[in-house]
Amino acid sequence: MKREWVIALVAMGVITFVLASVAVILLVRNTAPSVLGDKSKVNLYVQVPPQADLGDEIQMRITIENESDAIFSVDEIRLPAQLADAAVVKEVFPSVHPGQQEFYADWTGYKIGIMLEPGERREFIIKLMPWQIADVANQVEVISKKNTYSTGFRVLFNKKIVLEPTATQVPPTRPPTWTPQPLPTLELPTATPMALPYRSVVKIIAKAKHSSYLRDLWRGSGAIVTSDGLILTNAHLVLPIPGARPDVFVVAMTNDPAEEPVEAYFAEPILTDEDLDLAVIRIVSDLRYKPVDWKTLNLPAVTIADSNQVQLGDPLTILGYPGIGGETITLTSGSVGGFTSQRAYGDRAFIKTSATISGGTSGGVVLNSQGQMIAVPTQLGPGQGDDLVDCRVITDTNLDGKINQYDACVPVGGFINALRPVNLAMALIKSAQQMIHATPTEESTTVP
Repeated sequence: MKREWVIALVAMGVITFVLASVAVILLVRNTAPSVLGDKSKVNLYVQVPPQADLGDEIQMRITIENESDAIFSVDEIRLPAQLADAAVVKEVFPSVHPGQQEFYADWTGYKIGIMLEPGERREFIIKLMPWQIADVANQVEVISKKNTYSTGFRVLFNKKIVLEPTATQVPPTRPPTWTPQPLPTLELPTATPMALPYRSVVKIIAKAKHSSYLRDLWRGSGAIVTSDGLILTNAHLVLPIPGARPDVFVVAMTNDPAEEPVEAYFAEPILTDEDLDLAVIRIVSDLRYKPVDWKTLNLPAVTIADSNQVQLGDPLTILGYPGIGGETITLTSGSVGGFTSQRAYGDRAFIKTSATISGGTSGGVVLNSQGQMIAVPTQLGPGQGDDLVDCRVITDTNLDGKINQYDACVPVGGFINALRPVNLAMALIKSAQQMIHATPTEESTTVP
């Protein structure tokens, strides 16, 4: 009998504990708010002008109402990519730092991290500036924990329309003493796009005879400076180096900037200046060793300008064939960053530039804003004597079938920020012209 009483008392205790626990849970649930996501008690509104002109600043106002009895977490607001493509987001309020921005395939997200108390209402403002004509019909999403809340909107971005007066419009009545005066016309200079002389830029390939074919040694760039076949380039591209002596130089012509240059001619050095790292070579025959007729060659020569007129900050355009970046012609741009002096060449021995130019562009063309040649990229460090910026073992110079420590380094790598002013090359070009015109038997010139 005593045992039955004990069992009954234990059972009553368990039941009492369970009932008390349920009561405590219900009490806490009814009195303490929690972070929930009841979609039926959270309202989301989006206000945006129905249309806007390009360049104008507009506001998208996103309102969130928490009508639930729990804390609502605004973790992220997402705008559709369609809107981000057509307008620039200038500001998000409350402020969002760049690190709080996420990019998805179809959305741009802004990390908010704000809690709304029960009954609280909060507005978020996003300032936009449309730059592209578009009809954006999409949704804005609010992410709270694992729930997504969305609402639709539509806005039309138009080009600003200026109404012109028509013949049927009646001018407004003015006082008799008022005489309309014509407004002064302001003529603004129109910017004409620079015509890039890309056909004046050539690729120069040093080759050596090997068995029954010509083997590539190294490559660089050059500029056609006269229509009868004179090409200005760097001296280190045409001079032999220890362990590697080119037999011929092939000139590849730029016919289309989207295509690889076409090997068309053999050329031979006329004059070189190792101190300036400049050289002039001349086209002598086609690839079948047939001499060219210089009088009818009519090559697209670049226009040369006075490099002494170049000023600090002037824009520069560089064309050439770098060792990296593919086989087609490459354009890089920058500005004049300064000048470097050398005792032998004065205060403008080098033009410094902010453009990053890789080694293969050495010998190419540097243009001013009018598309005229004002300098030559070179691998000589500015003011550093005659040491090349970079020299690497990249080709089989001894023709043993291997590229190793027994091959000579080739000066085609590295990066360039120094440009030789073209004025320093003019004496070399004129001397080359005098030499070729003084040669009585030009037609007998051949390549090795």
